[in-house]
Amino acid sequence: MTLYRRHVYFSAFGPQKLRTMLRVITLIFYLSLTGALWAQTGCPGCQLALPDSLPADTIYLGTAPDARVGAYYEEDLSFRLPMTTTPVNAQDPSTPAGLPIDEIEILGLSGLPPGLQWEANALRFMTQDETDGCVRLCGTPLVAGLYEVQVVLSARIAIFTQQTAFSFPLLVEPALTRTDGFTIVNSSGCGSVTAEFINNIPSNGNPGFSYTWFFGNGNSTTAEVPAPQVFAQPGTYSVAYQAIIDTVGYILTGVDVLSSSCTDLLSAPDMKFVLLRPSGEHIFTAPIIRNTDAPVAWSNLLVELDTGAYRLEIVDDDGGLDGADDLCGAINFTRDELGGIYTDGDLEVELQIIHPVDTVRYTELIEVFAFPAVPQVTIEEEMPYCEGSSLTLMVADYSERLEWYQDSMLLVGVNGNSLEVQEAATYWVTYISEEGCSATSEPLTVTFTPLPAAFSLQQNGNLLRIEDDTNLPQELAWTWFYEGQVIAEATELVLCAEAAGEYSLEITDLSTGCSIAASITASYDPNISCSTPTDERSDTKGWQLYPNPVQNYLWVRGPLTSSARLRLFDSLGRPVREFTLADAGNGIALGRLTTGAYVYQIVDAQGVVLQFGKLIKQ
Repeated sequence: MTLYRRHVYFSAFGPQKLRTMLRVITLIFYLSLTGALWAQTGCPGCQLALPDSLPADTIYLGTAPDARVGAYYEEDLSFRLPMTTTPVNAQDPSTPAGLPIDEIEILGLSGLPPGLQWEANALRFMTQDETDGCVRLCGTPLVAGLYEVQVVLSARIAIFTQQTAFSFPLLVEPALTRTDGFTIVNSSGCGSVTAEFINNIPSNGNPGFSYTWFFGNGNSTTAEVPAPQVFAQPGTYSVAYQAIIDTVGYILTGVDVLSSSCTDLLSAPDMKFVLLRPSGEHIFTAPIIRNTDAPVAWSNLLVELDTGAYRLEIVDDDGGLDGADDLCGAINFTRDELGGIYTDGDLEVELQIIHPVDTVRYTELIEVFAFPAVPQVTIEEEMPYCEGSSLTLMVADYSERLEWYQDSMLLVGVNGNSLEVQEAATYWVTYISEEGCSATSEPLTVTFTPLPAAFSLQQNGNLLRIEDDTNLPQELAWTWFYEGQVIAEATELVLCAEAAGEYSLEITDLSTGCSIAASITASYDPNISCSTPTDERSDTKGWQLYPNPVQNYLWVRGPLTSSARLRLFDSLGRPVREFTLADAGNGIALGRLTTGAYVYQIVDAQGVVLQFGKLIKQ
């Protein structure tokens, strides 16, 4: 009898249908929900079961039983949510205790093993009414491993809402793929798989068993229990198994006397046969077939044969009439010959010897899935990255099945290939393939450069300048705007308004590239003009400054007043010197003043600008 499996048939018993086998990776069951934060679906009917001793205001989550790859899983987890921040404070002292929590919402679960789904009996809890709930996990896990499942919550305290998360472990054990021949422990995985094999047809120390294994990875063995096998490269490996079960031995099942010259005195012979061991020991005597000439046959015999040569004698039983039976002839044979036709003179005998051997053959597949390429996260915008701006993080090589993280916290509801960020943090993304294999990008730390210090503008007469320039960058550039349009000819930090309207000054820190701006709505007095430096005397509104440019002494002529003052500003609009004009003929020593261009103002006691212009020091 020959027995074949997988693609299994039994030659002695006819075709048999294969048992349903547990396949580790069956893509038809793989839902594209794996790993990311997904809404609940497909697992209704969880049953609430909480310990009786739980306090009313506490945090509790039941334990998830272990699962197994390829085996349907359905388990309920009960939970109790806190009514105040007191139990939260016990786990996280940075959270103040005693604050009432108005509402808690379950946003989703992430990190579920591929193939599992979830559904809660409720998602939104008004804590004054209810804090107890349950969730059902169901499905067929596809990939083994220890999963840290995150429950993402949103808690509202008064008008403030904060997102947080806590996790629980879920162990998915490797699949057991059972067959009539062997069991595979861990028959699929990502990158590399180490599989173990359990022989389901063990010898238990008995002789007559032999095995052959071909693993598809270049290795083979005849061991009853093979060593674990490593399948180091992605692909599909066919494991072929053969067990030969030779435990029945050799059995003589039939003896046919085809011809014989034996005769009886008055009738046909009464035939029988006698079987003797190689040692001469008697084994078996067949029943007498009386008064029958050849051919005669004995069938349905079950005489077990050992090694060595046997002797089979064909005898005419005389029943003791002449004192002895007549020997019609004898043949010698061994069990290994498996029968056939034997002769001794006129005697011709055919033997039927069977040697039943069961052969079990089976093939099963091991799937090794390639790790996906590591996603590459880039920043779309060019530097600089300044405070208050937003950046776009992009993944070019994947468009879906992505999980984004910010400082280890899963970003809820973000599964596409772009992420807009406005906070300085460390970001990364994980891609999960349809087979459940994942790859995580390198962390990308995003920082934003501080803006230059804020400033404001002030107006004196028609002169516009920075009110306080002490916090200006060391290296800077600036641009003046009037009604949103660039004033190309404005090359100084001070500006003489030539019309009423909105003026803006944008300061750029050249060391960082970041800018800040300030605006002022300016009035315009056509009776106040901004002086232009000249080598000649200036006679604008009665005040004369000369020489201009000046080297050592500057003379100021104008209306007599004891309260008028002369102010000098550098090109950045910063005050440099201030002089009191005690009389109408003051000579001011400027020999130690640094060479450059300055802006001057003549102001009265109330600070009103009487005259304004540019002064060149040589």
